[in-house]
Amino acid sequence: MAIRIKNQKFYRTEDLVDILPLKLPSIQNYIRKGKIRAVKIGLFWYISESNLNKFLQGEYPPGKTQTG
Repeated sequence: MAIRIKNQKFYRTEDLVDILPLKLPSIQNYIRKGKIRAVKIGLFWYISESNLNKFLQGEYPPGKTQTG
């Protein structure tokens, strides 16, 4: 289930399993490699809707993932 922070939708890594044709280890690997930009809030990693769309369009961020 997505959450909203400052009018932006964020998905947990587990949410992406239902959205994308990928398994959780693959999603975690993409985050680790920086192909999906994610933010760690507490114990969980969250991916913004805009970063998910960038990933789906093939736009990889220039750096590693960011921590929060």
